[in-house]
Amino acid sequence: MLVFRYIFLCVVLLFIGFKADAQLNIDSLSHIDYQQLHQANLNDVWGYVDELGNEYAIVGTSKGTSIVNITDGANPQEVFWLAGTESIWRDPCVYGNYAYVTTEAEDGLLIIDLSPLPQSTNLTTTLYTGPANNPWQSAHTCFTSPNGYGYIFGANRGNGGVIMLDLQANPMSPVEVGTYDPYYVHDGFERNDTLYVGHIYDGFFSILDVSDKANPQLLGTKTTPNSFTHNVWPSANGQVVYTTDEISGAYIAAYDITDGQNITELDRVQSTANSFVIPHNVHVRGEYLVTSYYSDGVIVHDATYPYNLVQVGNYDTYIGQTPGFDGCWGVYPFFPSGKAVAADITKGLYILDVHYQKACYLEGVVTDAVSGQTLSNVSVQLSSAVMLEKTNQVGFYATGTASSGIYTVSFSKPGYYPMTLSTSLINGALTTINVPLIPITPYSLEVNVLEFGTNNPISDAQIRLTHPLIDHTGITNGLGVEDFTLYYQENYRLTVGKWGYQTFCVDTLVTAFTNNLTVYLIPGYYDDFEFDFGWSVSGDATAGMWERGVPNPTMNTVQAVDAEWDCGKMAFLTGNDFGMNPDHDDLDSGFTQLLSPQMDFSNLSTPFINFARSFFCYHGPGLFDDTLKVYLSNGTTSVVIYQVGAPVSAPMTFEYVSIPVSGLLPFTNTMQVKLSISDYAPNNNITEAGFDHFTVTNQPTVSVNDSPSEKWTIYPNPTSETLFMNGSKSIGDWTIFGTNGQVLVEGSTQDSSLEVSVENLKSGMYFLRFQNEVHTWVKQ
Repeated sequence: MLVFRYIFLCVVLLFIGFKADAQLNIDSLSHIDYQQLHQANLNDVWGYVDELGNEYAIVGTSKGTSIVNITDGANPQEVFWLAGTESIWRDPCVYGNYAYVTTEAEDGLLIIDLSPLPQSTNLTTTLYTGPANNPWQSAHTCFTSPNGYGYIFGANRGNGGVIMLDLQANPMSPVEVGTYDPYYVHDGFERNDTLYVGHIYDGFFSILDVSDKANPQLLGTKTTPNSFTHNVWPSANGQVVYTTDEISGAYIAAYDITDGQNITELDRVQSTANSFVIPHNVHVRGEYLVTSYYSDGVIVHDATYPYNLVQVGNYDTYIGQTPGFDGCWGVYPFFPSGKAVAADITKGLYILDVHYQKACYLEGVVTDAVSGQTLSNVSVQLSSAVMLEKTNQVGFYATGTASSGIYTVSFSKPGYYPMTLSTSLINGALTTINVPLIPITPYSLEVNVLEFGTNNPISDAQIRLTHPLIDHTGITNGLGVEDFTLYYQENYRLTVGKWGYQTFCVDTLVTAFTNNLTVYLIPGYYDDFEFDFGWSVSGDATAGMWERGVPNPTMNTVQAVDAEWDCGKMAFLTGNDFGMNPDHDDLDSGFTQLLSPQMDFSNLSTPFINFARSFFCYHGPGLFDDTLKVYLSNGTTSVVIYQVGAPVSAPMTFEYVSIPVSGLLPFTNTMQVKLSISDYAPNNNITEAGFDHFTVTNQPTVSVNDSPSEKWTIYPNPTSETLFMNGSKSIGDWTIFGTNGQVLVEGSTQDSSLEVSVENLKSGMYFLRFQNEVHTWVKQ
């Protein structure tokens, strides 16, 4: 388990869900409540079998080490207890008749002589802390191999890599024989002098030849799907490895390692599709994977075909689903009797009877029904399968389910008519279905982009046409034109933008008869980050650099939405990796800066800088001392125009800010805005910021007006029912028109105020024109 600096228990409760199938092909034989037994939580668990065939669970707990006889699965008995310094990490492993237990409580390596069992429970113990001239006191995990070597991972020495021990001569007094220490190692596995290790904080696994323990040789590396590699376990034939990333929403992944220099991913799966649950440790038992999967409990996959991992068993030790470190920490599935033991952090030890059932397998190839060409990226959904599958580059797909029966399987790809078939699947049998998809007849659409007021074509404008099934993107040519090939005659979201203009967006029906759409862009500085207009990122932070994307939520900081009332879902955030842990990919150990493209303020009389920002700085070992600062520069001089500092502990929401900048510095045609934020040791906090919906206006954003000749107030903006306008002279003729130029409402008044009902207009951006001025407003 990783080091999680701060646990937000009250917030985790908000994310609790429930798994629909909490038990499949796994039965509970009994349960031991360690809260009652020792007032302790559980960590990892391992197993031991004595010479008489009695089976024991070696249980790491927060307060010591427990040994439980589980031979009678319905009546387990604790036969040994040794208290230790309290720690949430205690990891056991076994070589021969000896148990080895690591802890991060700095007790050293606990060694227990198990040979007196079952006749005696008076077991000899000792502590090992490494060579006298190069000691260590704590370690994260351990592994022992039948050939008599032990491997210590994540010790408090050096980088926390691998320490190799010879256990053969005297198992109670190991001898250090080698190290591998270029990276921190969280967990590992060794077989036949090949060592597989996970570098959790570096996001990849390594494969090492350790036949010469004093000189390990690197055979290959591979980054895992979520770049937080927790554990690695090879298949029996050594041709495939399976990994977990210990982060919410991550995967169990399979890799072909036959060529160490070209390791390729074969498959990836989750216990529950699209959930935030965290996988922990995957183990290989024959052709099955048995994984401790935190709040989803114990999960079993059939790995007969490593490219098609099919869930065939589960037992949920924890009520509900959370994105945190709740539920099943460890599982040991290797007892000769077929029993398994699972350690739930708060619920205790479960003795389980696992029925290893073969899956029903379905695979095939999808092709274009007209050309015969294979189709990649086709979505394949088996009606009972956990995961949505996709065809690969050669059109191949593979899926499956746990139980035999009649199922539907659906195939879909943008640009093709979907197809749904019915098929009978049998446990242990491979069914092949090859599918031809019929292409949809395409049609063409031309989009013209012109400058509002001059009708001049705008080149290099970015265009996005968004349909629920597909995005089309393009850039206008020198004539302000871009052509699209479309398939669906339905509603699209049309978004057009370029730096130096206000981004345009509208929902519009497009059919084969539309032929042409013309968009008018109003000059001005606007960016909601739906497009990449060239903001640059710099800094030296080790994590949490500014990045543009759709916000990924965490348990207590970032929310899953950008600022309201702009054209898209994008924003800039300080780190945006997928995962609910707020301490993952937040800003750490340095600074990050975000710099705008240049702007010309020379024709603006009273400019305002407007934007939406979010900020969080709380939790940490020291002062909450981080600040988000916004600077304005003219190319030679830079001034702070806005800042927000710690502590801010409420979940992040975007707040709108409007800042007058007249008189702060001379205006030039090389104006730029810069955002800077940092988080330095020793006061590392959970620090996050967001930035969105940037505009430059010639008055506050109660009215968005780029060239006023008179002071007008237009409010509220956004509005849902009524738009008001007040000024000091007669308004005259006025018009409200949409982003496509269509006049929607018009009128005339000699008054200096106006009240217009807009409740019948759709949500979106609109323009109000009067007295040769154009004001932008938003209907919510």
